[in-house]
Amino acid sequence: MSPSSRFCALRARKGIFVPDEGSGKRHADGISTGTHNEVSGTVMGPLVQARTIHGGIHLHHSPPEWPIPRQLPVDTRHFVGRSADLTELGQALDDVHHESGVVAITAISGTAGIGKTALAIHWAHQIARHFPDGQLYINLRGFDTRSPVEPEQALHAFLSALGVEAGRIPLDLAAQAALFRSTVDGRRVLIVLDNARDAQHVRPLLPASPSCLAVITSRNRVDSLVVREGVHRVILNLMSHNDARALLAKRIGRERVDSEPAAVDDVIQLCGRLPLALSIVAARAAALSQFPISSLAEDLLDERTRLDALNLHETDLSVEAVFSWSSRLLTPQGARLFELLGVAPGSDVGVHASAVLADMPPTAVSTLLTELTQAHLVEEYSPKRYRLHDLLRAYAVKVARSDDELDLKPAMQRLLDFYLHISHSGDRILDPLRESIEIEEGDRHSSFSLVDRKQAQDWFAAEHDNLLSAARYAAENDLDEQVVWLAWSATTFLHRGGHWYDYREIQRVALLSALRTGEKKAQAITHRNLGNALAQLQSYDEASENHRKALALFVELGDERGQARVHHALGYLSEKRGDYAAALEHGKRALALYQACDDRAGEARSLNAMGWYHAMLQNYEATVYNCEQALVILRTLDDPTYEAHTLDSLGYAYHHTGSFEQAISCFRTAIEFYRELEDQYYYAATLHHLGDTLQEYGNSEEARTAWREARRVLHDMGHSEGEEVSAKLRASLTEDGPRLSGTG
Repeated sequence: MSPSSRFCALRARKGIFVPDEGSGKRHADGISTGTHNEVSGTVMGPLVQARTIHGGIHLHHSPPEWPIPRQLPVDTRHFVGRSADLTELGQALDDVHHESGVVAITAISGTAGIGKTALAIHWAHQIARHFPDGQLYINLRGFDTRSPVEPEQALHAFLSALGVEAGRIPLDLAAQAALFRSTVDGRRVLIVLDNARDAQHVRPLLPASPSCLAVITSRNRVDSLVVREGVHRVILNLMSHNDARALLAKRIGRERVDSEPAAVDDVIQLCGRLPLALSIVAARAAALSQFPISSLAEDLLDERTRLDALNLHETDLSVEAVFSWSSRLLTPQGARLFELLGVAPGSDVGVHASAVLADMPPTAVSTLLTELTQAHLVEEYSPKRYRLHDLLRAYAVKVARSDDELDLKPAMQRLLDFYLHISHSGDRILDPLRESIEIEEGDRHSSFSLVDRKQAQDWFAAEHDNLLSAARYAAENDLDEQVVWLAWSATTFLHRGGHWYDYREIQRVALLSALRTGEKKAQAITHRNLGNALAQLQSYDEASENHRKALALFVELGDERGQARVHHALGYLSEKRGDYAAALEHGKRALALYQACDDRAGEARSLNAMGWYHAMLQNYEATVYNCEQALVILRTLDDPTYEAHTLDSLGYAYHHTGSFEQAISCFRTAIEFYRELEDQYYYAATLHHLGDTLQEYGNSEEARTAWREARRVLHDMGHSEGEEVSAKLRASLTEDGPRLSGTG
């Protein structure tokens, strides 16, 4: 074919009429034969030649010469929820498109089985119409039983799909990437890069044209893409309970889900709201339609077999298999730490505890925790605090128990020693005047230490759940002495914070261990502490039984200080039962015993207790006398807890003798002490008293403010006194004017 005929064929294909310059005809407009067409610059694409043209010119767009790939996998019909994530994805795309010349790249990351691919494909189908030049998709197999798709392979596939002949595709990765960027430049192409191993896995596959959009999914956080390329990252969280329920309903039918609501809730909880796990259970439920959902929930109850129940015996439909694809890419040290975190007692772990577990410096273990976090095997849910999803924990435990090279016993012993030593030192900071115990120093395994009350309070707030779990673990593994002293060390924090159910539970675990040891002092202390917890929970008979056993043991041991503390506790119990005369007698016996062993702190505490019981008996002058004696001692000892208790007692007595301003001053000072100490119950109780006084003094608005705060704290604690405060609040809104009458 001659050049002229080739051009004519092109003109016909484009549907554009152009006079035939090869005909040699002249036109009446006088154009001479010497007239010629000239083009300057570079011309890409078809060229239209013409002589003088009169009238309008109509150029008709024709389809591009390259193929238009439509590679998106099918969108699942079971997709539910993720509305917030879809909104964020859409907003990110809008924001980028408003920035001229900036390519849009979004990364969806999250743990295995969280639904990254499902979300990416669902969103890609929603926006595909905005990318008429094609949609490219590839599963990079970054976490798979098969070998990953390398960038060279992916680029070759993309270029072929875009019509580049195989012979024109270079072998060099950099050249391939450059050709890919050139090929999609100016085109509106959607590129989905699914299951990327890390940033290096996808960086050569990214377009540079602002007309394109790239969507990446990865179990890795791809931090370097965020930093260098400005990638917008969406981290997927677990499904909400409602979305999890909707997923099950969509797969097995609304009627079946609604017929067993409790069993469905159990399934959702036991699957940890992980979409993959829920989908596997739904598939089993659909296949076993004659079985109730409750039977499937029972299969999931046992943590040791839960992963087996979440296995459809296909490589991508087994929770355990999917998790293994992530863990096998870890460094050996990262994999070991993952296993240790799985077996560690407690709901989460801090950096220093992780370092003790791994027997490594904190700086080194921080690097490994970053590795696990980036792989979404561990979540850093707050600064330097880490936790595992329930199913990932079950997987880590299973791997750890099958790892012949991992000796768990020394790691767990190090962790228990760490929790015991730090909690013991923390308790001494919170209440330095409390009875002391001796624990073996041993190897501390960590340079971490607590230095002040605020740090100790914060540490206990973060770790008290773990201390309870550590005590259970120690009890199950015959480490009874550690159980007793772990429970002892947590007592001050649990009592002040109003964590009375945890207080009761850890003391019950400790009592069984104390009985196994045969150590009578350990038994006596634990009986007393358990009695204190039970008294706070209004289990008065059981509390009394434990106190009596403690008292008998301390008498047998000849321990006067121990006896005094039990009498102090029995006085409180008698007060709660409304027997104020008996409470006062216990206070007097405690005082005599403390004085006999020259325990000044105990003496002051007993004087305050006696003052309070006198107030309950309406002997307010005796209250003032006892409490002022107590304050003299307490202010030489730096005991802010009992100074606050004593000020509260004094304020109560002043209120009932009509000295309202003195009462208000005492209460407000006590409240500041309690606020600093984070002693929740007594903070609320003193606010309650302050509200009473302010109401009597005629300041109803401030009274209601105090009562509201007291009610909030008491309700948060689940304390019954909150209802009494609520009743006073309601009544105060109907009262007219101040009441200054009195003393009742």
